[in-house]
Amino acid sequence: MVNRLRAALAEGRPIEGADASFYIHELSEYTMMNKGLDYSSAHQGALGKYQVSPYSVYHPDVINAINAAESGSFNPNWLKFWGQQ
Repeated sequence: MVNRLRAALAEGRPIEGADASFYIHELSEYTMMNKGLDYSSAHQGALGKYQVSPYSVYHPDVINAINAAESGSFNPNWLKFWGQQ
């Protein structure tokens, strides 16, 4: 995911969709953990703060790449969210 952000910045492309969701989520989660929240609470808090689905945080290309490297890491619901099978 970080490589996708770096590539977008290097190419002057806007950060949008799953990439923006991931970036905002991670920043919010980091901020909450810096204030003393544990990971699980910060993770849920970041999702709730922006009212996004946990499925929105990973781009389908990332889901497919991770599943190719480690089968079953993401169940089919992750791709269904993005309208893919």
